Amino acid sequence: MTFVSWFGRYSNFMREEKSYHPMLGAVLRETMRGKAVSRTLTNLFWRGGEIISGKVLDIGGGAGRASHFRFLQIAEGSTLKTVDIVARSGTDFVLDITKEQVPLSHGSQDFVLLFNVLEHLNTHDVVLSEMRRLLRNGGKLYGSIPFLINVHPDPHDYVRFTSEALSELFARNGFIVRVLAPIGRGPFLAGYEQLDMLIPRFAHLLLLPIVWGLDKILFLLKPERDFPAQFPLAYNFIVEKQ
Repeated sequence: MTFVSWFGRYSNFMREEKSYHPMLGAVLRETMRGKAVSRTLTNLFWRGGEIISGKVLDIGGGAGRASHFRFLQIAEGSTLKTVDIVARSGTDFVLDITKEQVPLSHGSQDFVLLFNVLEHLNTHDVVLSEMRRLLRNGGKLYGSIPFLINVHPDPHDYVRFTSEALSELFARNGFIVRVLAPIGRGPFLAGYEQLDMLIPRFAHLLLLPIVWGLDKILFLLKPERDFPAQFPLAYNFIVEKQ
């Protein structure tokens, strides 16, 4: 086998089969920007997704500066308001959503964004009840929650939920689950994520392709196993108000 033919096979070997999984090159570009692998995979999931339009409320997204905004498809002319517990420039409502209502009317929002917030809350039913109050009938709640990552208080870090727990949580609070996607690849990438903060950016260019390839070998050896679901770095969700 020539080097050219081997490299061609290697390139195909590194591609993803599922449409929502990004290619290695896209992940490497984001890691060079300083983004963790888990956050990168979570963000890339939203690229090319449904267009978000109308009145949009973002909870805890840093006044529109969070990285997921580079990937969400938000239509021009949409109204984006932000809620945060910390006073930042551009934040519309500074409050604690576990204790206070957002000063917006019932059913006034078309979309609510809740990215990487649920793990920092200790009263999930109260918060989801408030999200349901704010959404119009058929309005959607978009978000993500990490799973296999380090403890990261902001200002607290309370929980990790499995997909079963998330499904029950949303159903209990009056939402229909439209999408609940495990974000990950396999056990090697799950282990790599635990070291992510210790790895210099340039080293990802060497190490991440190796880890990516090792998980691919597992896919080929055990095609019946759903490794992303067994070793999720995070979950992305789209739920709709009933």
